[in-house]
Amino acid sequence: MLSVAERTVLYSALSLATVAAWSATFLQSAGVPALSPILSQVWCGTAWTAGGAVAAFAMWICMMIAMMIPATTPTIEAFATIAQRRHTRRQPYTPTLVFVAGYLLAWSGFSAAAVVTQWQLYCAALLTPTLQNTSPVLAGAALLVAGLYQFTPVKMACLRGCRSPLTFIMTEWREGHSGALTMGVRHGLSCVGCCWALMSLMFCVSVMDLRWAAALAIYASVEKLIPGGDTIVAPAFGSAAVVGGAGLIAFALM
Repeated sequence: MLSVAERTVLYSALSLATVAAWSATFLQSAGVPALSPILSQVWCGTAWTAGGAVAAFAMWICMMIAMMIPATTPTIEAFATIAQRRHTRRQPYTPTLVFVAGYLLAWSGFSAAAVVTQWQLYCAALLTPTLQNTSPVLAGAALLVAGLYQFTPVKMACLRGCRSPLTFIMTEWREGHSGALTMGVRHGLSCVGCCWALMSLMFCVSVMDLRWAAALAIYASVEKLIPGGDTIVAPAFGSAAVVGGAGLIAFALM
């Protein structure tokens, strides 16, 4: 176990990273030209350039850091505990930051896919230049897919992996910096497998609606951290999403 001081340092660092990511997301959503002129051009509907794609990617990765770091804190703490124990015993160890970097690398892949999806939806006039959804059918389809995915074996396997940090550390442990990076990537891929459909719900309302992002982040943490998250919360959300998605689609087609 980490000491109180060590845990305070770890939780302070993760909290600072989360607050910084939310702050960056807020500034981007506010459309501050001085902060991101390229992103502002993208939002105004001009053709995307390489710089515009990078700016959109930065927007997505900031959101993923803000939304997902709190939910994976127990696994980061489990890795940090072993690393600190090895350091105390003067044994070879790898800084926890390497593990976190691997985790964020996996979410970077998701963010890149989200940028491509965002661009395609914009070209199809399903998103406005300010990234708001224009289609109830799109919103309904996203809800329907996210709801149905909650009941798949892949979702359940990934969710239970995210809910069992000690099991993950014990079964996936690898030595050295490359091993820690690989562990982070593998844990990140498990989280992406658990939450990709949930994160796609950002397209239901507005990609930059921070209230919606905060609600999804809270749900992701509840699903992964509280007792019954996999047996009660996930199925309940899935059922509600299926009903809501089907209702939206039916209403839009009436």
